[in-house]
Amino acid sequence: MKADDLAILELSSFQLEQMTISPNISAILNITPNHLDRHGTMEAYTNAKARILEFQTGKDTAILSHDDKGAWSLRNKIKGRLLTFSLHDLDEGLNGAYHHDGLLNLRDGNAYLPLILRENIRLRGDHNVANVLAAFTIGHAAGFKLDDMLEAVEEFRGVPHRLELVRELHGVRWYNDSIATAPERSMAAIHAFDEPIVLLLGGRDKKLPWLDIAELICRRVDHVVVFGEAAELIQKAITSVSEVRSVDLHRVNDLKEAVIKAAEIASAGDVVLLSPGGTSYDAFKDFAERGDYFIKWVQELS
Repeated sequence: MKADDLAILELSSFQLEQMTISPNISAILNITPNHLDRHGTMEAYTNAKARILEFQTGKDTAILSHDDKGAWSLRNKIKGRLLTFSLHDLDEGLNGAYHHDGLLNLRDGNAYLPLILRENIRLRGDHNVANVLAAFTIGHAAGFKLDDMLEAVEEFRGVPHRLELVRELHGVRWYNDSIATAPERSMAAIHAFDEPIVLLLGGRDKKLPWLDIAELICRRVDHVVVFGEAAELIQKAITSVSEVRSVDLHRVNDLKEAVIKAAEIASAGDVVLLSPGGTSYDAFKDFAERGDYFIKWVQELS
């Protein structure tokens, strides 16, 4: 790196606990239950993420999601300029990127910029639209050229292990979302689909709540296959709320067996979604290795 280079970093709550400086532009996209096996409580986790703002000055910029209660609750800690982003219209006086009537827009004081039609974003799900809005806001704060940002968004087709389409076989589409290592992330993936879903959940639990995703599953998912260390925990959570709507629930030992079971269950028009909600460490070195094996086993289906 050279002195004039711009560094864009994703910082974990683990790293932020040790930080003694803050970025000139700090963005918090959400604060939802995660890493409670490390932090113990949501208060401690929130405090760790809030440290990204702690060492900013009046010359710096903070970007907080307007739609996420946890992130937006930190606005009283901001020492410099506040920008935000939202899937909805922004209140008067707030600056940042927002979505209105199928169009993404950017407002900064009296300046208003239409950005891109939502339909031109090649990523599935509201959470990815929110990510694009966040990226526009960060880019604007950093002084990026609008044409460069638009080109990047229009051409971006996602990255491996994040709602990655693996293949279509016998009318069934298989998606790899191995990056989803918390129930909240799996919920975002479920919301990205209108099609019938065969959901693969499991791995190692991080002492996170499973009740919310269990309730969503009972409203939205037709078939669930649970696997790995957390299988019994997830199964109990789903069963505890299954009176809302019956869910076809299967329990297997590992991910390979989950792929085989999903292939037996799925029919044309379905989506098979690996969005585990747990970490990979019960069976793999990381989420990427888990996703790679999932892709391998799906490609071997015939």
